[in-house]
Amino acid sequence: MRRRFFRRILKGKNGQTAVEYLLTTAARVVVFAGMYAVFQKHLGLLFKDAGVKILSTYPVEVR
Repeated sequence: MRRRFFRRILKGKNGQTAVEYLLTTAARVVVFAGMYAVFQKHLGLLFKDAGVKILSTYPVEVR
């Protein structure tokens, strides 16, 4: 019974639309997961460098 239901969905324009949505969703998940991995690796370094630059612009008086 379920196989007939899925075969009916996958035939015609409704099936094509469903498959396109699934493929688009999968592609977006892969892209965003890759972007997250890249940003996760380099974001800490960027914040550290920015903090050093900001703090180095203000002179510190030591008493």
